Amino acid sequence: MHDDYTPRYLTYLIARLYEQIEDSSTIRILTNYLDYTEDEAKETLKNAERPELFAYDDKIGSALLNAEDSGDKQDVFNVLDTDFNIFKLVISKTEK
Repeated sequence: MHDDYTPRYLTYLIARLYEQIEDSSTIRILTNYLDYTEDEAKETLKNAERPELFAYDDKIGSALLNAEDSGDKQDVFNVLDTDFNIFKLVISKTEK
């Protein structure tokens, strides 16, 4: 898995992707950008649940697919990094 992200964030991200985009697109994102094997990605999707914290219809799936369409992997990582920073901010406010 991508070491820059916490397990809790990855669970949250995958739950939102599960709700928003096709499984094949989620598997592609997990394998191409987050170092999951295809089997790990499929297993993770089987266990995906509705996301916690806040709305699951935030369009992260579309943002990642659009970034992927640019052809530059860095665009995808930028979307993930921005989303992770928002996640950390929300977590810090909810855990106080």
